[in-house]
Amino acid sequence: MGTPQSRIVGVVDGRVRRLKGYSKNHHVPDGYHAAAQAFVRKVGQQNVKEIVDQFYADIRSLFGYKRREFQYTCEDGFGCIKTPDFDLHVRIDQSTIDTKNYHLTTEIVALHTPEIATDERFVACFNHHCETLVVEFPGSINIDEKIDAIEDIPEIADSLSYEPDGSSFELRLIPLDLHIHVSESEITFQLLTLRDLGKLMEHSQKAFEILTEVGIKA
Repeated sequence: MGTPQSRIVGVVDGRVRRLKGYSKNHHVPDGYHAAAQAFVRKVGQQNVKEIVDQFYADIRSLFGYKRREFQYTCEDGFGCIKTPDFDLHVRIDQSTIDTKNYHLTTEIVALHTPEIATDERFVACFNHHCETLVVEFPGSINIDEKIDAIEDIPEIADSLSYEPDGSSFELRLIPLDLHIHVSESEITFQLLTLRDLGKLMEHSQKAFEILTEVGIKA
């Protein structure tokens, strides 16, 4: 098996008609399809660009990168900033649940320098934008096997809940202020209380020490 891949993610929802590129002669999408998705990305481009431009300024100020050290692109409702330490994506999509809504996603998709995730500059830059750590497994894991292993650990067994079909399980680790969701392909970490990216990263690492006992490693 290969190496697990990590992402740090934040999502904001809103009404399509509130996007800056939406005008009074436009019509809100009445279904989810390719044309509607393209429309949302078009009318949301200005929103995305403003966010990505602000990230560019903040990253340059906080990290002191020179112009040639990081790359910027932004078009069609998608923005990307690549730095020596991490890569950032910002994108807007039509909601698959409520077609009159959009999802605006901020995502650190690659950490080239692992220790950057706990750097105070990194936390300051993304604390108000990201609330979820996602770790993707290089292959599928056996959920039933992990559930059985957790139930054999008295200290965390009471924190466990799971789907009857064995598709996923959850842990609410109150001492670590963490909600953990595990499927066959990935594990997600979120704080149970207020958003705090530094705390999320620190406590997720502590949780991995517990999860290693049941064979989940990253």
